[in-house]
Amino acid sequence: MDIPTADSSGAASSEDAVFEFNLKRYFEALRRYLWALLALIALAVVGAVVYTNRQTEIYQARASVQIEPRLPDLLGQTQMQLSRATPGGNDYYMQQKEVLGSYTLVRLTVAKNRLYTRLFSDAQRGTRKVDDLVEDATELLRKHLTIEYPKENRIMYVTVRDKDRQLAADIANLHIATYVAYSKGLLSTDTKDASGALSTEFDQAETALHDADAALYQYQQDNHLLERSLDDQRETTSSEITSYSAKRNEARGKRIELQARRDRMREAAKLDVLESPILLMSESGSFDTLRSKYYEERNKFIEVEKEVGPKNPRYQMAKAKVDDLYSALETESKRMLAGIEAQVQASQQAENALKLEVDRATKEALDLGPKVVAYNTLLRLKKTAEDRYEMLRGRLSASEMNDRMNRTYDNSNVKPLDPALVPTKPVYPNLRINIAFGAVLALFLGLGLIVLIVFLDRSVTSTADVAQTTSVPILGVIPNLPPSDLAADDDSARDLYVHRQPASSIAECCRSLRTNIMFSDADHQLKTIVVSSANPREGKTTSVIYLGTTMAQGGQRVLLIDTDMRRPRLHVSMGISRHTGLSNLIVGDRDYDECIKTTEIPNLFVLPCGPLPPNPAEILMSQRFRTVLEELGKRYDRIILDSPPVQIVTDAVVLSRQTDGVMLVVRAGKTLRDDIRRAERSIRNVGGRIIGVIVNALGPDERSGHYYSYYGYSEAESSKQSPNAS
Repeated sequence: MDIPTADSSGAASSEDAVFEFNLKRYFEALRRYLWALLALIALAVVGAVVYTNRQTEIYQARASVQIEPRLPDLLGQTQMQLSRATPGGNDYYMQQKEVLGSYTLVRLTVAKNRLYTRLFSDAQRGTRKVDDLVEDATELLRKHLTIEYPKENRIMYVTVRDKDRQLAADIANLHIATYVAYSKGLLSTDTKDASGALSTEFDQAETALHDADAALYQYQQDNHLLERSLDDQRETTSSEITSYSAKRNEARGKRIELQARRDRMREAAKLDVLESPILLMSESGSFDTLRSKYYEERNKFIEVEKEVGPKNPRYQMAKAKVDDLYSALETESKRMLAGIEAQVQASQQAENALKLEVDRATKEALDLGPKVVAYNTLLRLKKTAEDRYEMLRGRLSASEMNDRMNRTYDNSNVKPLDPALVPTKPVYPNLRINIAFGAVLALFLGLGLIVLIVFLDRSVTSTADVAQTTSVPILGVIPNLPPSDLAADDDSARDLYVHRQPASSIAECCRSLRTNIMFSDADHQLKTIVVSSANPREGKTTSVIYLGTTMAQGGQRVLLIDTDMRRPRLHVSMGISRHTGLSNLIVGDRDYDECIKTTEIPNLFVLPCGPLPPNPAEILMSQRFRTVLEELGKRYDRIILDSPPVQIVTDAVVLSRQTDGVMLVVRAGKTLRDDIRRAERSIRNVGGRIIGVIVNALGPDERSGHYYSYYGYSEAESSKQSPNAS
């Protein structure tokens, strides 16, 4: 037979398992508190109906206005398009939405239409000033007025809510009319302002143009530019610089050439005039004639010298003529040298004069540069002033014409679309919505409370909770007894229920528990078993009697020992005296047959606790108790010890070392998970062995299908079984 166990590697080994989400537990809690949840929802629905009937009815009226992009004006000049497709267009419509809901526009609507007389009663108005009434009415209307731009399709809606249906429609229509008039006024104001601004700019441009003309004329007069233009002066000066520079270059070349001839003639002048090449450098024909004549007379002189001798007058005359010709050649040579010197000086003077002319023309050109810059600056200023003047003159003319034509034609881009109609049904309160809201709110509140209760409930309520909490196997469950089968506070009848109702489902569960215990450890025989719990009143004594009854019904000799020497109860349930019992056997003043009591259940015997000692834990730890336990083990097949709770005293922990194992009883809906863990930890810390867990007082709704079908049968099936079936 398989025994259900908890997963030792799961959340049961961790403290966080307390908070693990158990969907079934929440569903069970929901089913348990379903009536309270339904009552809460019904109460919320009734409250919603009462609340709705006590509320003042509010009506809603809506009017719409169409805001188109600015159309081309009457002069054909296309204005800026403010559709969403163009950059900034959506910003324009968002701006208009703000204008529609602005304090200024709402105040205009209130003041223009005297809405304060309709928003306030005569008693509310009293003797208050009109300005104060307008301010208060504006604030009140802004709370009831909503501007909507839902589809961003150039159509805006003005929604007004009020308890007076006619007033709501009137306010919506009046506010649209105020906005349209406000937009037209802005258009007219914009045109007038534009014309005025253009007129001012045009006057300034005209003055600037006049000043530019005057400045240019004065500059021309001051610089003698009236007869000859600045461009002519620049051209003349440039031509002079070019001409004088060329002539200067020619004079420099000629001078260099003359200086070279002069230097060569100076060198030649140092030689004899007849041998010197200076005569060859002369460009004069007389020099060649004189030289030819000299050689002719010299030849004649040589012939005369040969003929007549030096003393002959003829000789003297020929010699004198040759000497005169030679002197003439020397004189001509000096005259030629002096001539070339004069030419060089003249060439130098001409070059210097040309240089002065070039410098003069260059200086004039340099002096003319700033004048050119200043003149061009003044010219550009005049050109700029002329362009601005012409542009403003055209725009001013168009603006004035546009203004005149707008006065006779509606060029506004804001137009009313649908007027607000008088509403016939209130929008508030809405009974259906309030009921639905109240029901949903109550539903979520109730579910939240149920979840909170389950989350904060740290007690185990099902076998699944126990499996998540502990790592030891669940040996079985003991369901709650039917209230109709027991009298109130009848502990004896409850403890003997399995014996007296052997065909019940509870008895079948106890028999399944017996079977699981017998097969829980095939390697070790569980002869002495301690039954304990974490806290008092969790059903350990009842579980001891049920377990002993089913084992005795199976043919085993079973002894129940009451080891709770502080608050014993086993003798009360079995109807025996506790004056002699376990404590007498440990002390040794009584024998076994005298202390062990028989019961009405065959094969089931009871050893009560006997007189209560002052030190129960020390007695249970004594060697004498071990001896008594060994002797009893020889006489009986099974020994079940009913011990005190683990967390109250240490008796159960001490007994865990003296026996084959401990079974912990857990009461569904009462035992806390942390208490189970602490009890398990206390036993394991001393080396005790925990056989498993018994889940007590488990309701039918708290048993999983597995346990219900495995451990217990229905009443109909149980009635078919024999009372002694095991």
